[in-house]
Amino acid sequence: MRERLSPQENRRAWRYAALIVVCLVACVALAWHFTAHPTQTVFLPPTKEAVLDAAQGLDSITIDAVFDPESKQLTATQVMALRNPSGQALDHVTLRSYSGAYLSEATSPVANDELFAASYGQQFSTGGLILDSAMVNGERVQHTWEDDAKTVLTLPAKWAADGEITVTLTYHVNIPDCGSRFGVQEGIFALGNVFPTLAVWQDGAWRTEGYVSIGDPFLTECANWTVRLTLPQGYTVASTGYAEPVRVADANVYTLQAQAVRDFALVISDQFATSAAMADDVLVVAHARDKAVAQRMVKFARQALACYETHYGYYVYPTLTLAEVSFPYGGMEYPRMVMIGAEVIAAQRDALEITVAHEVAHQWWYAMVGSDSYHLAWQDESLCEYALMDYIGRYYGASTRANTAFDRIETAMRITIPRGVTPGSPIDYFQDLTEYSQVVYRRGAALWMALENLMGKDQLDAALQQYVQDFRFGLATRPQLTQLLSQAAGQDLTALMEDYLDTYISN
Repeated sequence: MRERLSPQENRRAWRYAALIVVCLVACVALAWHFTAHPTQTVFLPPTKEAVLDAAQGLDSITIDAVFDPESKQLTATQVMALRNPSGQALDHVTLRSYSGAYLSEATSPVANDELFAASYGQQFSTGGLILDSAMVNGERVQHTWEDDAKTVLTLPAKWAADGEITVTLTYHVNIPDCGSRFGVQEGIFALGNVFPTLAVWQDGAWRTEGYVSIGDPFLTECANWTVRLTLPQGYTVASTGYAEPVRVADANVYTLQAQAVRDFALVISDQFATSAAMADDVLVVAHARDKAVAQRMVKFARQALACYETHYGYYVYPTLTLAEVSFPYGGMEYPRMVMIGAEVIAAQRDALEITVAHEVAHQWWYAMVGSDSYHLAWQDESLCEYALMDYIGRYYGASTRANTAFDRIETAMRITIPRGVTPGSPIDYFQDLTEYSQVVYRRGAALWMALENLMGKDQLDAALQQYVQDFRFGLATRPQLTQLLSQAAGQDLTALMEDYLDTYISN
């Protein structure tokens, strides 16, 4: 028989019961909230051993930047710890600051007949990096712009042959109203090739080619990057690195790190929906104005990673980010990051999937294995076109692969290009993007189809895996690639490659 409770004990029991009910209701409410509104926190994989090994001894670049969408400006302090790449004593250091080309209509890479309307609309909008001060080893120095486009920056420096220097730059970047890899359109800020990088030293001189309108007129060596970026609340960043934001006062602060990468790009917007998923040990994150589009980007990127790892070897970076951008290109590659054009997203059928598959291939051919994108654009672009054939074959079958190769590659071989350009031509030889894509991407890919027929698919894949192993994090030359392929084929392929890359086809 249960003992009867006193009135005081009875009231206490009711209070406890009520408290338990309140707690249960709160728990149910919280569970519903996090189910209906999941947080964006995702698992960040560790940096892989190959990257950690490659990062040893590389230059480092540390940037503290603040983004202001109202003034369309990025303000930054950048510190670069640089090792002399020349093997000789120098009295200066040369940097590349590509956004300077957008300061003037005369030098902007998209202020031409082909791209002006799509990029600027009715009128030109100026923007670019304005250098406020420069220091070398803690001492303020005078800077010199060596070209009218303000993309070649020289600073005086006493630099021993085996020495190191520290360069500190303070600057602000005015972001133009421009649909390009650099600019803002429709509320999406694309910041590609904005941060200054060390010029490439090659054949006894700094590389200082112009920032032309065709192809990818930038060449960089791998470095270790840390970017601390402050954004207003409500804004999201897609970037070469990945990090969750930390709330500081009324701002979000991202500390973005990327080791052994060639460049560091950002895309910023307050309109992004985000999707994320793991592809084995790679975190794939996509940002787009439509959540369903972001999810499709993730799906296609995961498929591409799986395909290319099978054919070409391990993807060494821990993350891959994709972002919607309003520009007149299909897509644009950066290390660990892909920009996807809004027009591609709006297009019907398979345009988004094909573009994502091509751009993800650049994580092998450009990001991991670098090459001369100015004089040897075929060395990465034609390989990405060929990789697309492997993607289609894996997910749509051998027959579809063969039909696509005919439509995209064989057909391009039959088109007359009256000006005599070849896949091996430098990018400043081409007059428009259509000519460039037909010749470099598609005619260039015919070389790889021919090598597949000559060597067999398995042997060609093995050669490309060796290519990745031998030149990962470096810049591979054409003679080096020719020698590697010749060894794999058991015969000298110099004449065959000259036939496909350097011989003008007249139909």
